[in-house]
Amino acid sequence: MLKKQKIRGIFSSPPYVGQIDYHEQHAYAYDLFGFDRKDKLEIGPLYKGQGKEARNSYVKAISKVLSNARKFMVDDFDVFLVANDKWNLYPQIAKLAGMKIVKQFKRPVLNRTERDKSPYSEIIFHLKNSL
Repeated sequence: MLKKQKIRGIFSSPPYVGQIDYHEQHAYAYDLFGFDRKDKLEIGPLYKGQGKEARNSYVKAISKVLSNARKFMVDDFDVFLVANDKWNLYPQIAKLAGMKIVKQFKRPVLNRTERDKSPYSEIIFHLKNSL
């Protein structure tokens, strides 16, 4: 089907660098559906922290995911990614994935699941094909 009809767009909220243990947060779903956990494959896991090495690994992993998705998308695709990009990683991610950021929307975060309740904003990045 994907060879005949390509994807027009994606709207996603990728994991954030070193903020949440996503596999543990959703452990009930693994149990419920009988899926094997693959914690070592998680992008931006909490246990790797938020240091330079963790951020570099994150940039490579997210751009690899986006590059792979591009293969299945129309030429004039739209990708929207919700991110807490406090290290300004998404311009580099977009470039590595052959995409460009065409617009950014700031979104205040009012309800949080983490213990830290400090207010912050997320950015919704609108990406398009740069090739």
